Amino acid sequence: MELQNSTVLVTGATGNMGPYVTDSLIDSGANVIGTYVTDTARDDIGTRAENADAVSYYQVDLTDQAAVEAFAETVADEHGAVDHIVGLAGGFSMGGVSDTDADAFQAALNRHATTAFLTVKAFAGHLDEQSSVVLFSSDRAIDPVGGTLAYDVGKGAVRTLAESLDVELDARVNAIAPFLIDVPGNREAMPDADFSEWTAPEAIVDEVVHLLSNEGVRGQIVQLTGSQSEVVA
Repeated sequence: MELQNSTVLVTGATGNMGPYVTDSLIDSGANVIGTYVTDTARDDIGTRAENADAVSYYQVDLTDQAAVEAFAETVADEHGAVDHIVGLAGGFSMGGVSDTDADAFQAALNRHATTAFLTVKAFAGHLDEQSSVVLFSSDRAIDPVGGTLAYDVGKGAVRTLAESLDVELDARVNAIAPFLIDVPGNREAMPDADFSEWTAPEAIVDEVVHLLSNEGVRGQIVQLTGSQSEVVA
């Protein structure tokens, strides 16, 4: 399936992976709608995304059902139906079981699973058998390493959500589970790490486009370690 002239909603479009994904989609001829949370992230995106001017950005709290439903109505009025969804919204967090309290645990679930669930729920009426939803889980949800419990569980919930939604919707639903992504923010946070083992953002973008456009792939969790991909479900 060609992405030319399709409308793609990208949540978390100003996050670490956002510019890579939106630039690629714009280059593919898609109409892109992006969400963001903070004004600072929106102000900075012009310096990080080459095609930022071509993206329609909206500030939305994706953990608030009423806000997401209102956003879906705005999108329908201003852009018509959404053809595809890429769920990038989330955020990394540290902490093992001993130093993760209930609030931190719930916050991780909200950042990852609730944002994806409410987005797909609000736009489900837009999607048909030609549509694709790509959610973002994590390699840590498949192979936990310890010290990031709430993050791992939140991303694990995204994995299960993708598999469940694929059963319920006509649209194809898949998830990508990357290892640490080699983006500037992660390098700054972990300057002593071995970057050669990390996943290149370009490899992730290639997989996103593949899942959006390949009508034969659905219900899969694609684990990306380095530049290699492996279907684990």
